[in-house]
Formats: sequence, C-alpha cells, structure tokens
Amino acid sequence: MPFTDRVRIHVKGGDGGDGCLSFRREAHTPRGGPDGGDGGRGGSVLLLADERTRDLSRFRGAVHHRAERGHHGQGGKKRGAAGRDLVLRVPPGTRVVRDGEPVAELSGEGQTVQVARGGDGGVGNRAFRSSTNRAPRTTVPGSAGEATWLTLELRLPVDVAIVGLPNSGKSALLNALTGASAPVEPYPQSTREPAFGPLPSEDEARLFTVADLPGLAADGTPRPDGHLEQLERASVVLHLLDAADPEPAEQRLARARAGLGPFVPEGARVAVVAMGCPPDERPAWAELAVDADSGEGVDELRSLVLRGLGGE
Repeated sequence: MPFTDRVRIHVKGGDGGDGCLSFRREAHTPRGGPDGGDGGRGGSVLLLADERTRDLSRFRGAVHHRAERGHHGQGGKKRGAAGRDLVLRVPPGTRVVRDGEPVAELSGEGQTVQVARGGDGGVGNRAFRSSTNRAPRTTVPGSAGEATWLTLELRLPVDVAIVGLPNSGKSALLNALTGASAPVEPYPQSTREPAFGPLPSEDEARLFTVADLPGLAADGTPRPDGHLEQLERASVVLHLLDAADPEPAEQRLARARAGLGPFVPEGARVAVVAMGCPPDERPAWAELAVDADSGEGVDELRSLVLRGLGGE
C-alpha cells in the first residue's frame, strides 16, 4: 500500500438505545406498575496514537467508521448495555482537521482523542410514574450519535528534508548520509514514496530523522504524491542539483524554488548541494559538493547538517 499522509474519513458515534415501554406482569399482580428500563449509551469513536502504525494507508479503502449503538432498555427495570467504543489507530503526529480547522493533534504514543460522541440512551416509562400518573406510556428514544467528516494529516518528525528535481541524487545522498537502503535508479522519478534514515548527533545522545521526499516534477511543480507537507517540521532542507546536468543551474534552482516555496518552513536552514562532483570542484552556485558514490563531501555535509540542528 502506498505511503499515505492525508485521508478524509467519516466517523459516527453509535445511537443511544431507546427507552422501554413495559409494565410488570406477575402472578397475583394484575396491575403492576411501569418497569421499562432506560436505553444504553452509544459508543464513541476515538483515535489512538500507536507507534506500530506506519502511516494512514489503512484508511484509503475504509472511509466510513461507526461505533456500536446502545442496546434498548427492557422490562423489569433493565437498562440497555452501552455500545462499545470504536478505537481507530493512527501514527503519532496525526493532526485532526474538521471544516478546515485543526481540532486536535496526537503527538505521542498512547494519546487519544474523541472525534465522534455516542448518543445518550433513551428513558423508559418507569421514570415518568407519578402520583397522578400511575401508568405512564411515555418513553424517550435514544439520541443519535455525532457524525462528521474529518481530514487526517500525518506530520512526521522530519528534522532534515532532502529535496530537488527528479534524478538529482536524493536517494543516493540519503543512503550515504544515514546508512539507509533506499533504492537508487538511473531514471527520473524512481522515488515514489518518502524514504527515511537516522542521523545521530556527534555524541550520539540524539537521533535525528532525515527524509528523502519525492517532491517535485521535472517542471518544478509539486507532485500530487510528493509529500512536501512533511517539510513542515524540518530544521534543515538540503536542495540538491545534479552537477552534470547541462541545463544552467540558475534555471533549475529558480524552477525548484518556485515549487518548494510554499512548503519550506520559515527559519529553516536551506543549503544548495551539488551532487556528483568532488568538493574541490564545487560550482559557485552550490554551498557544498558531494559525490555519494565515493563518499567525498559526505562528512562535510553531515557536519553542516548537525550544526543546523544543534547536534554538534
């Protein structure tokens, strides 16, 4: 299943059970009083942050989610059982958006949020007995559970984002920088999903996350499945350009910057990196040069990244 960081789902709390209309019917008690029980509460829909959940792909083919309804009341003053809550597991970092506005964010393991409340149980006729109404036939049905459409957005804790036009060496740099094993292919747009790797601080006391994002199409426009929203929390952005590309670097930079502009967070450290050439041949338009195949320039780039993260 493709990596998924944004879905739209419909959630509905269970309806409350109806109150019961009932009168005691026992031997030698021909005119027993009202004994209809109340209905049970409907179950609620909850989101639970679970680190074992990779992304939101489980919701791609499962849009509608409904909690169990409450059971109806019964005679003999028996209250209906409450409906079971429905718990939907999502990855930490999931943001809940309703009507275009964020309403909650589950940032840590085990956090929960109720997104659709179950309906209240109804009232049985025994609750309406009074001195003037010994045989009430009035009941109250259960109320409907809350129903709403939600958008779930996953924002992973990406510290360093590797971006650039297709075939600029993003996957190769991720592997060289972090020891990840992202596939590297010689044709454009071979990266279809984000790839991640760990980057320890110099003292190994902290572990940062580096992400290779598909990001841009060849014309510099954001790809629909480019996951550039994951840039939101990045402190360092590495903008890669292929040093061997015959097209002028200034044109490629302008095209890519136009597409990346809305996504790069304010205050992020952005470094332009020339890929495929050794550091001593660094072009003027690049801050650093890296040859991922030979490893030349990787240590210098790692030091720059860690300084930007405060991990050196």
